[in-house]
This record gives sequence, C-alpha cells and structure tokens, in this order.
Amino acid sequence: MSRFPDVVFRTLALPVVFVLMVFGFHFFLRGHNAPGGGFVAGLIVAVAALLARMSRDRRLLTLPVESLIPIGLLLAACTGVAPMLFGHNFLKSGFGYLTLPFAGEIEWASAVLFDAGVFLVVVGTTLTIIDLLAEDVASLHSHEDPQTGEGS
Repeated sequence: MSRFPDVVFRTLALPVVFVLMVFGFHFFLRGHNAPGGGFVAGLIVAVAALLARMSRDRRLLTLPVESLIPIGLLLAACTGVAPMLFGHNFLKSGFGYLTLPFAGEIEWASAVLFDAGVFLVVVGTTLTIIDLLAEDVASLHSHEDPQTGEGS
C-alpha cells in the first residue's frame, strides 16, 4: 500500500490547521457585531483540533479539554447576571470605546465575554466527544488479533 496519501495529508494538515485557527479567531472577534461568533469560532477550532489529531495522532491542546466546559458556562452565566447587579436586564450588553497607545481607538463590547463563554463550551464539548471517540477506537484496536484483524 502506498504511503503517498498519508504523507500528503500529514504535510498539508499543519498549514490547514493554522488557517482554520486564524479563521476561528476572525469569527470570534466579529461575533459581538454579527450573530454566531463564539459558536461558529468554537466549531472551526474544534475542526482544526480534529484535523491535528488525525494527522499527528496527538491533541491540539495540552490542557484537559473537559475543563473548558464549566469555565465557559461560568463565564457566560456571569456575563448574563452581571448587568442585573446594576439594575439592568439579564444579558444586557454594554459597549464603548477605548483609546490605546499605538492602536488608537478601539470598540469594546461586553457581548464578547458571552461569546468567549460560548466558544469555550463548544470547543470543550466537541473536543471531549472527539477524545472519547478516539479512545473507543483505540481500545477496539487494542483488542484485535494482529493476524486476523478480528476482536478477541
């Protein structure tokens, strides 16, 4: 069997993962001005992680991805509850402008914190599912007879 497709896949995977990460970052940043930023960015980053895992048989992130889920939920919940402490409605968004040296005036929005929470939940959930499926496949292969390819 030819190793050419495997070599091509492994060679092209790294640049594709990089491009997907850049697109994920872009979609995350546009999220507070357009709908779906945190969710779509999370899915794009999860696809990049899946591609990295398939091509190199290792995880994209070194931290335990299941820990991203409660962190994201807490961040999103705090973003929703915080305006209520100041007499506003749940999930009331605030925005304004900030002047930074060398960057000039930039817009900030509290909705980006909610998007960050959604992003963390989506990435954590998707990568946890991918890791669990990969472990199941690995355990199936470890129980196979190398001669016949059948399970024991």
